[in-house]
Amino acid sequence: MIIQQTLGQIQISDEVISKMVGKITAATREISSMSAGLVESVSKIWSGRSLQNGIAIRRVDNSVEINVKIIVYYGSKVHEVCRELQQKVIDQVEHLTGVSIQAVNVFVDGMTSEPNYAKA
Repeated sequence: MIIQQTLGQIQISDEVISKMVGKITAATREISSMSAGLVESVSKIWSGRSLQNGIAIRRVDNSVEINVKIIVYYGSKVHEVCRELQQKVIDQVEHLTGVSIQAVNVFVDGMTSEPNYAKA
């Protein structure tokens, strides 16, 4: 993403945005992990790109669309987890980068059992 200013250009790579989204996702307690399909994993190996698994960044005009594939813990209110993740990603990425976020699409690819700390 290139931001034009009177002082010059600021360019923020998709990889930087992807890593931010990965950290935000990892910090969300109800999310077990991110999910990457076989085709995505193989294509990243061939392309040499080191983007986070389960995160795709797409440029749309002067904004960004972010797709995140996640696996949630069983018993979580899935729709609330997804809305919380969407809001966190929009707030934090826009605040830290100045990049306008058009959409954050969350795809729940699976569920896993609860972590041990949830039973304590």
